Amino acid sequence: MAQSTGNSLSIITWNTCGVKPTKGLPNKLIDIMNFGKKQKADVIFLQETHIGPKCYNEINEVRGWTSYFTVYSPRSKGVAILVNKNIPHYQYICNDEDYAGGYIVLFCQMYGQLFTLVNVYNHKEDKQVLGRLSQYLQDMITGILVIGGDFNTVLDPDFDRISASEHRQHTALRPHLEEFISSRKLVDIWASLHPNEQAFTRSQNTSHSRLDMFFMQRDKAPCAQSCEIHTVPGISDHYPVSLKIHVPEIRSMLTDVHQKLRMLGDSKLKYKTKLDRRAGRISGAEVLVAMKSLTDSSNGSREEDLMETEILKHEYNEILRTKKIPEGFNMSLNRKYKIFATILANRLQIYLAPLFRGRSKTPPQSLPCKVFLDRKPSISWEFLKKALKSVGIIQSPPRDFTILKQVLPEDLGILWKLLPMVEGSWGHKKKLKHHCPLTPALLHLCLKYMEHRVQKTGTVLSVSLSESFDTHGTRETAFCGQAAL
Repeated sequence: MAQSTGNSLSIITWNTCGVKPTKGLPNKLIDIMNFGKKQKADVIFLQETHIGPKCYNEINEVRGWTSYFTVYSPRSKGVAILVNKNIPHYQYICNDEDYAGGYIVLFCQMYGQLFTLVNVYNHKEDKQVLGRLSQYLQDMITGILVIGGDFNTVLDPDFDRISASEHRQHTALRPHLEEFISSRKLVDIWASLHPNEQAFTRSQNTSHSRLDMFFMQRDKAPCAQSCEIHTVPGISDHYPVSLKIHVPEIRSMLTDVHQKLRMLGDSKLKYKTKLDRRAGRISGAEVLVAMKSLTDSSNGSREEDLMETEILKHEYNEILRTKKIPEGFNMSLNRKYKIFATILANRLQIYLAPLFRGRSKTPPQSLPCKVFLDRKPSISWEFLKKALKSVGIIQSPPRDFTILKQVLPEDLGILWKLLPMVEGSWGHKKKLKHHCPLTPALLHLCLKYMEHRVQKTGTVLSVSLSESFDTHGTRETAFCGQAAL
């Protein structure tokens, strides 16, 4: 199809299995970037960077490139987007990072066009990352959307894969990718441009798969000029994939909100702090979910939602960093408190969610019971503090959320500052408000801690949380339990 006048944007995606020097590859990152220069890349997506909180300087200081990256573990995960500093009129707007290191989203302007660039590493044990990303993109896409990365599964097992046996990992992740593609109306660019060609991006022994892909939305997919898989041995067990996109000359101007977001990123607003490299930082996706869960959620524009999300994200992480509550935050259950409390409650409930390990067994001579909570339940302040401090030992989190075991104790440290302001205290007991987003999560935590202590004494006790609504629409929270007689 003939294209109108404009520019071509070149993007490369590559799972490099780390970027740090190894015994066999002392200049690994340099070799990776040299390949990008040879391909005249404008943007490079890297997956499995293996960048931890204390070893990011090398990727943060790549000469000639601006780096945006997640911090997770020096042995797993991690994604990065590197932008060539020679791109004409490049303008950074803002970026968001998945708290579990699964993706990074960059909002920017290049060649006069607005872009939402998304780099994904769909780890085999994280079956929720595409769901988190999809929910975020639903409300935040700006301009042309380009998604690339390693999805750890294939879309067509009969065409995109050769193996002696079916791999469970592919089977488990494929429905999540299919749902992601359908919900966001995406097109697999390589398959679209090479409908009858079979090629692979990863080879291991006798198995060959096309795991690394680029996606664009259907209405923008015709802008894709080419998509190629490059055989580059020695760097990784994955091959890089390149994409060229036609960028029309029609310019997309930055709005006032975009300019304010740029100022936020340039440390010109009070909520922006020094670069904070902390695994499990609060993400914009979590803030957005919390915002939209409120009955008083605003129906602002997409840009206004993005602005509020970014400001709240920076302020929340600033509270974590300084352990100080900003002035004017002591209004009982104001909107900002509700959002922060909801984020904490969501993280805590995910962590406390029971693991399914097959059919549950009812203890012999056990008695099922259900406890309904009072409108204003009270908890011993000392017991609550012990439960909060023991969060790391009372529950084994789902493998998708092991990062929560590391960051929850620090997140919950905010409670020591927040709870006294918004919950009534009488003597040694803490009175929890029925409409506080944290109340069900804190009660669930306390009962899990009670279960932990009872089980240590040899008595069987299990608890689970359930919620329902009465005839007036009021939410009722109950805990069902099994206890040995």
